[in-house]
This record gives sequence, structure tokens and C-alpha cells, in this order.
Amino acid sequence: MSTIFIAGVYGTGKSTVCSALSKELCIPAFSAGDLISSINGEQYGANKTVSDKNNNQVLLSKRVHQLSKEYGNIILAGHFCIFNTNNEVDILPESVYPTLNISQIILLESDVQKIVSNLRNRDGRIYSEKSVSILVKKEHEQSKRIAKRLNCPLSIYQMTFTD
Repeated sequence: MSTIFIAGVYGTGKSTVCSALSKELCIPAFSAGDLISSINGEQYGANKTVSDKNNNQVLLSKRVHQLSKEYGNIILAGHFCIFNTNNEVDILPESVYPTLNISQIILLESDVQKIVSNLRNRDGRIYSEKSVSILVKKEHEQSKRIAKRLNCPLSIYQMTFTD
């Protein structure tokens, strides 16, 4: 049982990559946010804010454990960092990642202006380039930190959003 963790900030194409990998590898793919909201009922649409990040990680861990028992290997799209209600970067609790049976981390990154554009088009919300830039930097740092902590490979992929 193992999890391929597809990480990246909002708007980097995690869902698209997960879908393609799922088809290619015949492994089911899930979104951490969708798994959490299916349990706690919160909707994480355009506002991207969560009410209890610590409890959400506990919920995620339990659900991933169930899915791993059911499917064996899974692909999971998620984050290492999120924006809090003040639009500041909030690092998610590191204690959750060892419980997810992560065998590989793939970090998706992109040009900050492209991420801002993607979020505006997808969610109708405008983020400042400065805040997104800080989020991208922290996500990158945390992905390296967690990969080292878990002793698992980290691949960083620059998304170009071309065919």
C-alpha cells in the first residue's frame, strides 16, 4: 500500500495530472480537499479557507488509510501549505504525512502569473502575485522537507499548461 502524493499550490494542475496518471497507471486518484469535505461537509471552493486544519489532517489520514486498504496504491492530490483566512501562508501539520504511506512526491510548480490567472479563471478570485509567490516558495520548501523526512523521492515538475 502506497500513495503517490501530487503536491502544489492552488491552480498548478494537480487535478489534471492526477487524472492523467490515474489513467496511465490504473491507480485511483483522489483530492485531499474532496476527501476531507466528504467527511466534514465543508466546501473548499473559491475561498480556499478551512476552519480546522489540524482536525482536517486527522480526517484525511483516516480516509487515506481506508482507501489504501481498499485499493492498495492510490494517487493523492494535496498541499503542504495553504492560505489562512487572512490570506497568509499556513503550513499544514507535518505529522499527517507519515500516516499517508507516501512513496513518492511529485511537486507541480508554475509561473506565478500563470497561477494567478488560472485561479482568476477557475475560481473568479484574484490573488496578489506577492502572496502566491510566497505560497509557492513555502510549498517548495515544505516538499523538500517532507520528502527528506519520509526518505522518499521528490520530483519537481514545471507545468507549462500546453498539450
